[in-house]
Amino acid sequence: MLLVFLLAGFAGHPLSAQTKISKEELKTYYHQFDFWLGEWDVFRYGTETMVGKSHIVSINDSTGILENYKVPKGGYKGKSLNTFNQKTGQWEQYWIDNSGLVLKLAGEFQDGKMVLLGFDGLTGNKISWAPEAPGVRQTWETSSDGGKSWTIAFDGLYLPRQQPGK
Repeated sequence: MLLVFLLAGFAGHPLSAQTKISKEELKTYYHQFDFWLGEWDVFRYGTETMVGKSHIVSINDSTGILENYKVPKGGYKGKSLNTFNQKTGQWEQYWIDNSGLVLKLAGEFQDGKMVLLGFDGLTGNKISWAPEAPGVRQTWETSSDGGKSWTIAFDGLYLPRQQPGK
């Protein structure tokens, strides 16, 4: 049901009316999120406080992205599966973690960043990823009023993991 609601909300997207995307166009779409691939140390934005580690890889012949996230101390961990859905013309993410949280998001690469959004009733989640040298900034916002107002739940900076001895 949530996915149907998400996809209906994005029906105005130019690609949603397309029935066929060329192989070359599709290849371009599949690589829009490649800036997020890598081994990352995740810091609270604007601080030196490490809040997580993330290993993000391309899967299935570069048609998907798998994230493996964990906090440095404690047992929290989660995974996201991301792909460009050529039928909807949207990027989609499915996130699960060991606290029981499940997020289903959909969106697009726009204005130099990936922006994905999902609603479960009036509760909304909007996550954006933007290249910010030398890493990637991730901002997660939540809404409890159907998207009229948003509050930042997480603002992080993914920096390339420092290899021992370097």
